[in-house]
Amino acid sequence: MKKTYAYLLASLLLLCGSQLYGQSLKNLLNKENLKEAVGSVVQQLDVIPKNISGNWEYTGVAVKFTGDNVLMNAASDLAASQIEDKLDEYLQKIGLKQGAFGYTFSTDSTFTTTFNKMKFQGKYTFSSEENFIELDYGRNDKLKGIVLKTQVSVGLSYMELLFNADKLLDFIGKISSTSGDSKLGILNSLVNQYDGMKIGFELSRKTE
Repeated sequence: MKKTYAYLLASLLLLCGSQLYGQSLKNLLNKENLKEAVGSVVQQLDVIPKNISGNWEYTGVAVKFTGDNVLMNAASDLAASQIEDKLDEYLQKIGLKQGAFGYTFSTDSTFTTTFNKMKFQGKYTFSSEENFIELDYGRNDKLKGIVLKTQVSVGLSYMELLFNADKLLDFIGKISSTSGDSKLGILNSLVNQYDGMKIGFELSRKTE
């Protein structure tokens, strides 16, 4: 009897362990969880001029939710993936893609945004909020008066810039001369359905 009980207990533990392993593997392979897992082992640097200076090339779209709403966060993976796909599709169509878009930051608080051989210069300042900077495009013809507040994550070879969705879509419309584009309007309506959403760019450091 004891042997039978022990066998059943062992079988139950093995079954539960397999299910938990399967669930853990599924969660790990989830796109957002995979990003977080990778980010957790990549060295994070302080957001200071020395660490953000250099040439940074666009590698992809970044979409994240902020806030403490549990129900919102539970559905955020699916929503973020949907927004990311649509945003990436739109950016590809207007030419905002790897090799055609990026940033150069200097330690003297100046920066340059490059898009399809056009250059938009400005100055950046550090916000009172930790890991935030403000990008001021000054008197640029296309971007006159544009100031973008961005949340920055930086490592040795990567950077992520996250913006308020409506502000960034307005910026994209102006640099690409597509402000009145119907697809941009649809994208704007889509992102406005979600509170606490930030969208932006994933960048990699260019080596000479």
